[in-house]
Amino acid sequence: MDAKKIGSCVADIIDDVRNSGDKAVFEYLKKFDGVDLSKRGYKISQKTMDDAVKHVPVSLKKTIKASYSNILAYHRYECSQIKKKWYYVGNEGLIIGQFCTSVDSVGIYVPGGRFPYLSTVIMAAVPAVVAGVKRIVMVTPPKNISDAVLFAAKLCSIKEIYCVGGAVAVAALAYGTKTVEKVDMIVGPGNTYVNEAKRQVFGDVGVDSLAGPSEVAVIADKDVPVEYVVADIMAQVEHDPMAKAYLLCESASKVSEIKKLIPKQAMKQLKIEVCSIAKAIRMVNAIAPEHLELLVKNHKNLMKDIKNVGAVFAGYQTPTASGDYLAGPSHVLPTNGSAKFSSGLSVMTFLKRSAYIEIDKNNKKAYETIADFAQFENMYYHKKSADVRVSSLCSSNLRNNQK
Repeated sequence: MDAKKIGSCVADIIDDVRNSGDKAVFEYLKKFDGVDLSKRGYKISQKTMDDAVKHVPVSLKKTIKASYSNILAYHRYECSQIKKKWYYVGNEGLIIGQFCTSVDSVGIYVPGGRFPYLSTVIMAAVPAVVAGVKRIVMVTPPKNISDAVLFAAKLCSIKEIYCVGGAVAVAALAYGTKTVEKVDMIVGPGNTYVNEAKRQVFGDVGVDSLAGPSEVAVIADKDVPVEYVVADIMAQVEHDPMAKAYLLCESASKVSEIKKLIPKQAMKQLKIEVCSIAKAIRMVNAIAPEHLELLVKNHKNLMKDIKNVGAVFAGYQTPTASGDYLAGPSHVLPTNGSAKFSSGLSVMTFLKRSAYIEIDKNNKKAYETIADFAQFENMYYHKKSADVRVSSLCSSNLRNNQK
């Protein structure tokens, strides 16, 4: 389906959910997911969540907790480095500054396509928790509801989970239904329909980004182990038939070896160029990939020239998969070149910066500047708002002088 048809289809879904609420949600759950939840509802009960914990194998719980621990530690440290409040006395005695407050409510979209993206639960929820978001809601397609997903959600203190996906879920989060109270912001990756829905509801709610197919750029030197490059490229293209990979390698012979080991189907998703490392860096900044692997010995020397990437994976021993599951930074990252102007999901995603301005009551010069600017723009009451304070100040000074 082309973009115009997808846009029209999503618009219809959003209108239906906005106007008919749960009735539309149940109809679409039947149509798209083949499930009838009209009698028991699509909200996951607390009992279901509690029971799920009992059924997750101990070894998997250990794996999930290890990932959660690293991601939590990283974002807590990130949060500690953010200056939440500051003020200073500026020119003309103005007290000016900034303070941060968290978004009140967030909806997290956890995709349920070809794979059960259990990791996205943690990667999207933890930064919101650390930022101080009061209400975190999770939506995911019915087929993605599993004991492990519910365990991860419970670990992240998520108390509201709804088994609904796609544009339907985005619409329910954006406008609310009898079952789902609307949220202020929607985050998380999804398919074309989810992205289009996020685009259409933006403005009524905030969104993190419009994530496209996953992508990686691999810069490889002449000494890189071939098996590392092959495994990392294949790990990328297995995400989705639309996923993209770029191999920028300084060795033609190394590229020949790699080509022999990449399946023909995967080669359709891979672009290869033999070039210098310096040129590779320039190409990466132009591509602005979601992930960049620096499979080179002197990777630390290259960092000063890298500008446009979602995340960097530095050195032979660091595959992109480490960022998907374990390292700490969220794996919800900018795609389709948007790393040129945006960042990955983090604590900052959920913090709003507000300005603080205070004028000392005796600051006549500031009021005169405001009045002069307003007069130039022919803004009568802008000027008046400054003039009345100057008049008040003059009257007060006169009274003080008469005493």
